[in-house]
Amino acid sequence: MAGRPRTVSPPDEELEILGQQMVDFVSDEKNNVLHLSEWWSIHMFFIEKVWETIIRKEAFLPYYEQALKVIGKKYVDKDSKVRDGISQRWQRVYFKDLKKEENEEFEFKEATKAKYAKEVAETATQQQKTDVNALIACLERYQLINKKSE
Repeated sequence: MAGRPRTVSPPDEELEILGQQMVDFVSDEKNNVLHLSEWWSIHMFFIEKVWETIIRKEAFLPYYEQALKVIGKKYVDKDSKVRDGISQRWQRVYFKDLKKEENEEFEFKEATKAKYAKEVAETATQQQKTDVNALIACLERYQLINKKSE
């Protein structure tokens, strides 16, 4: 038999049952789930290759997205036991709209910075270039300090 091994996922009806089981599991407070792998890897014994196939199936997708939101709420709830640093990191995983917005903001800032740097490079003296680079470094440090304090 030649070719790549195939990963087969269950039929749609079974995917819907699995999806509901997953949502029920992550919604149950006693399970205290902080990552979906606790359900698919530890609880269900799926290997990652099978999981990656399942989450791409239309019948499973609504349950997957709902489970992500259920878990994601723990990362923004101030009363949860999730630490602030890890909470900020995982919000990008559980809230795709946040990730998209942050990426767009980063790309805009980088494009603006590149445009400004190009203009400066074309018109500025060497001392002005040094001063601008120092100012940009100060602004970046300021942004990092502000992010840490949030």
